[in-house]
Parts: sequence; C-alpha cells; structure tokens
Amino acid sequence: MSQSFYNGLSGMLSFSQNLDTVSNNIANMNTPGYKGKDSFYQSLGGGGNGYGAQIGSEAHRMSTGDIKSTGNDTDLAITGDGLFVLELDGKLVYSKAGQFAFNGDGVLIDKATGAKVMALTEGGDLKQISIEEHSSLPPKTTTEVEFKGNLSSDATSHQASGFTVFNTLGAETKLTFDFTDNSEETTGSWLVTVVDQDGNEVGNGEIRFDSSGLLVTDYNQFNIQIDNGSGDNDTINIKFGEPGSLAGTTSVSGGSTSSLKANSQDGYGLTSLTSALFDSSGELQLTYANGEERTGDKIALASFKDVSALKSEQGSLFKATSNKTRELSYAGEGSFGQIASKSLELSNVDLSSEFADMIVIQNGYQASSRILNVSNQLLETLFENTRGR
Repeated sequence: MSQSFYNGLSGMLSFSQNLDTVSNNIANMNTPGYKGKDSFYQSLGGGGNGYGAQIGSEAHRMSTGDIKSTGNDTDLAITGDGLFVLELDGKLVYSKAGQFAFNGDGVLIDKATGAKVMALTEGGDLKQISIEEHSSLPPKTTTEVEFKGNLSSDATSHQASGFTVFNTLGAETKLTFDFTDNSEETTGSWLVTVVDQDGNEVGNGEIRFDSSGLLVTDYNQFNIQIDNGSGDNDTINIKFGEPGSLAGTTSVSGGSTSSLKANSQDGYGLTSLTSALFDSSGELQLTYANGEERTGDKIALASFKDVSALKSEQGSLFKATSNKTRELSYAGEGSFGQIASKSLELSNVDLSSEFADMIVIQNGYQASSRILNVSNQLLETLFENTRGR
C-alpha cells in the first residue's frame, strides 16, 4: 500500500512539471519565433503495481507561426521550413525569430540576444552579414554624356546649361553647351563649345546632319577634357546618338525653339547607402542615393531532419546537439521557405490547446492527490485497528 503514496506523488510531480511547460508556452505566446513545447509522460515501470510516472521527454512544435507585417526593413520571417543561422559567443545557434538590425559596425544581429546573423557563400561557407564595406559607393568618373532632342534647323543658336559631371575625385563640374549654326560653311553643320561653371572652355566639336535632319557618320560625337583635381585631365565623350537614327539628336524644323539637352551621364560622386532590404531569396538589396542598386550577402537557412537534435538555448534560440542531419541552403530552394521582409513570425502557441492541456493536468493532479488521501485513510484505519480499537 505504501507504493501508492509514491505513485500518487510521482503523478503530482509529473503533472506539476507539465504545468510548468504549459505556463511557459502561454507566457511566450507573443514572443516572435517562439516554438511551443510538449511534455511526454513515461512510466517508471517495475512490474506489478509499478513505480509511478515521470516526464520522459520534451519536444518543440516546429510548425510555422502566423506571419505579421512590421514595416521594419530588417525584420524577417521564413514562410515555411528553415531556421536562421546565427553566431553567439563563437558558437552556431538557430532561430525562427527574425528581429534583426544592423549594429554600429554594420553587422546584422539579433536584437534580443546580439547574435550575429550568418550568410551562406557560394562555396558553402558561413560568414557574418555586414554592410560596412557597402555603406557608400566610391566616386565614378564621368566618361560619357548623352544628348537627346531636336536642334531646330530654323534656329541659329542653342544653349544647354547646368549639366553636372564628375571627375576622378568625385568633384562636380557644371557644363554649358553652346550650339552655333555653321550651315553657311557646311550644310547641316553645328559648332559646339563647352565651358565649365567658371567660364573656362573645356572642349569643342562639330556635329552634322543630313538633309533628313539625321546625324551623319564621324560627326555624331567628340571629346572634352576636365580637370581631375590631381594635376591631370579626365576625358569625357560627348555623344549625340547613332548616325541615321531618330533615337538621339535630330535637326528638323522647329521654329526658334530647340529641345536638345544633355540626357544622361555615367558618373557620380561619393554616394551614401539609403536602404538595405532582403528579397524573397534572402539576398541583400542595396540602394544608394543616386539610384544605383547593388546586391550583398545572402542569408543562410538551416533545417534538421532529426528535430530532436535541437535544444533550447536562450530566448527563441536553439542549439544543435548534432549536425549529422543538418542541411544548409538558401530561401526558396528545395524544401526551404521563402523570406518575408518587413515581417516577423509569431509564436506558434495555440491558447485553446494550452487551456485544454491545463484542464487535463488539473484533473490528473487532483486524482493523484486523491490517491495520497485514500492511501493515508487506509493506513490510518490499519493503525487504529492495531491499537485494539
């Protein structure tokens, strides 16, 4: 009969431990990326009446939680299978919580733990994601300027002013282009003089048009020279379009007004990074103040065929007790889900299920305590009888 005391006590201890698990699930129902846990009971065995029960194991529910939009550029969620790979204190950990941000050193970290988010290289190696080397674009020298529009054959002059180009050091030079009709000398000819913002001539050339107002070969471009700030000059090719084409510069009747202007150039000064976003494949998309776009690192995702190899480490982080079944890849490849930017995966805790578990635990605990009470009454009866009453 005394064994019933231990059986009842083991039941109460097991149910109380399970209640700890349920209460922790409920406490974390709003924790991004949190995975609910289940406790599994195990008989102590022993034959006969047995020796009671205990919590034999615990396991995480790895199903995907709801995806919530946050509007934060570096918040990320995985819409399906896969875990983010992070480095914490020199060791790899894994998480579904994508509350990330770039720290002062330009490294992408988990805001809750400070763990560094890892990228996967084309060679299959893991590395930290950083935008430090992408924080700005070095200057790019202007090598070409393209013109588009009509240079009216009825006009005798035209000016296109205030167009900016960049030298080797990224310094700006504003150019003015003066066009003068030279048809008295050569039919369809225009002379072009180029001066900078200080009035210094930096180059000149000639463009010619045929009777249809289209550019002719060898007279559709010329070069100018601008000071590069280092005692030398940078050469810029001034292009007006392809000979015989309507797509660039033309010279047809248009009254006294010409629409010809410098349309584009290929240089820029030192340019700062304006946005860093991840696309659905986890690749970093960088946009700069001048509209230039570049790509950066690509987020690494991991999956484990043996989920039992994952153990809770800190917050919503997991550590792997074994990497034998680990697979590393990119979002959207194989069984891996895609990346949802500006979003977070919420906890997968189902409150209704937790309440149902609590009812079962409460009934089990009460039944186990009742066993202790009945066993105690039987022993008291035995003691009373042995006293001869």
